[in-house]
Amino acid sequence: MVSLVVLCSGIVLIYKSFFLCADYLNNLTCRLYASSLIDEKIGDIEKSFAEWPAKDLDLGDNAVTLEINHKPVQFTYKINLAPLADVNSVWQLDVDLSWVDGPRNMHAQRSAYMIR
Repeated sequence: MVSLVVLCSGIVLIYKSFFLCADYLNNLTCRLYASSLIDEKIGDIEKSFAEWPAKDLDLGDNAVTLEINHKPVQFTYKINLAPLADVNSVWQLDVDLSWVDGPRNMHAQRSAYMIR
């Protein structure tokens, strides 16, 4: 009877750790996609900024949906582009990307500086 309890406890712990690892892997996958999306968005805005004011400044879409591990995940951008107060000709670009991962609201943020 004691060995059965020990065996069942071990199986429950292994089962629990498997799903915990799967959750961590899903979180890591979403973060890798988010990092790539932020880098791509900063590059697109830098190209548009280089052509501005001759062409309108294009910040792109505010949201993108990707299928990650056979589930749709919606990534939402918050973009802030403003000149630095103390330095002439330098602009700060802040890109904040948020998404929902199960019960958690996740986000990643990156900043870049551009010279005009």
